[in-house]
Amino acid sequence: MPRHNPGGRAGAPTLIILLLLLPLVAVPSEAADTVAVDVGAVYASNEGTSVDPALGTIRGKLQSMFNYTSYRMLDRKRRSLSVGETGEFELPDRRSMRATLLPARGDKVRLSISLSEGPRNLLTTTLGLRRGGMVLVGGPPHQSGVLILVISAE
Repeated sequence: MPRHNPGGRAGAPTLIILLLLLPLVAVPSEAADTVAVDVGAVYASNEGTSVDPALGTIRGKLQSMFNYTSYRMLDRKRRSLSVGETGEFELPDRRSMRATLLPARGDKVRLSISLSEGPRNLLTTTLGLRRGGMVLVGGPPHQSGVLILVISAE
């Protein structure tokens, strides 16, 4: 069944989820009840060749995983969540992301994620990562490029 492409651009990017495995330190399981969730909104495009210095440690990962020449951090928000608690993260273009911390064991973190644009749901998924790990979610169109969400949990 063909998909509707509201932007009318051929080959418009779709939502892609990529898990980055970073060096991690084990955390005792009793500390897993509260997690600091950090969400960064990165604007990626082929306009220019600059990379925002704020993206320092993930610059190479962005450039190797996505085919864009310019990356700029638009916003970054951090919320501490307890198991069962939901945090809302405002994103550009009337988009928002809701993250709910799910029960997990040891140094694992599980997040139920819902990405929406106004009343329209764009993505609902569950992410599993290690404490200190990071996930990149790319694809929602923004201006003449895309947004890449950098989601980490500590």
